[in-house]
Amino acid sequence: MTGLLKKKRIKRLGFGLGGLVILGLTVVFLGSGFSGCMSFSITEEEAAAQFRAHGLDPPSFETRETNPGSIHFVSVGEGENSIVFVHGSPGSWSAFIRFLMNEDLRESGRLISVDRPGFGLSKPLKAVPSIEEQSRRIHEALSQSGVSKNVVLVGHSLAGPVIARMAFDYPDFVKGLILVAPSMDPELEKRKWYNYVAKFPLVKWSISKDWANSNDEIFPHKSELIELAELLPKLDTPTIVIQGMEDELVPPGNADYVEKIMSGMDRLEIWRIEGLNHFVPWRRPDLIDKAIGELL
Repeated sequence: MTGLLKKKRIKRLGFGLGGLVILGLTVVFLGSGFSGCMSFSITEEEAAAQFRAHGLDPPSFETRETNPGSIHFVSVGEGENSIVFVHGSPGSWSAFIRFLMNEDLRESGRLISVDRPGFGLSKPLKAVPSIEEQSRRIHEALSQSGVSKNVVLVGHSLAGPVIARMAFDYPDFVKGLILVAPSMDPELEKRKWYNYVAKFPLVKWSISKDWANSNDEIFPHKSELIELAELLPKLDTPTIVIQGMEDELVPPGNADYVEKIMSGMDRLEIWRIEGLNHFVPWRRPDLIDKAIGELL
């Protein structure tokens, strides 16, 4: 009997410790910068309510089939110019909802914010680490929606290399690039200890799809950047880089890397902002507004 009680106590202790580990890891993930952006997906009803609260009509919600999968995006406005926002890791289109509600920007053309593959309502529901594949699918979906040229791409964090690849693959499609705290330098792509822990099945099961997919695309990201490095010197798309000098998630050295590897471009501007961290779209949206105005 005593042995049975001991076994039960050990079992309970094991489950208790497991729960504490999961709880502790969740706190670490939320506080350590495991996320590349601060806003995840919201429903169409929630989005519409936010627009109405600002006296605006709800946006258009679209899902376009790609080969394979599909890309979901949200858009407002119209015009010969298109400004396309691409979120970091994890995240969704709603990371840029405030820009879609910006009346000055809405007068500039059509504003579109996408869910990258593996996030939001885009499919497949698993991560798609390939930068080239993400570029192709986003371009395919936007083309189906009538976007064909004069596109300014805004990419935050891990989306920086994605939009740079789009500019290389589809030069006639892209008018300008705004790389916001972009994760570009392979040598600065360091995995954190919690990235390894999140690979364990129990931990992966305990976190959301967004967190799990983010971790799955971060692991091969360095090799993806090495491949992209062969293409970046060939780019000649007007580009503005916005880099916070207090960024602890994507070090400021990434901006130095872009300045060096893309130095042959006719127009490349590096905006280094003192006192600013990684979360530029939320802390300093005015910088992105200004960059869009300059490229248009």
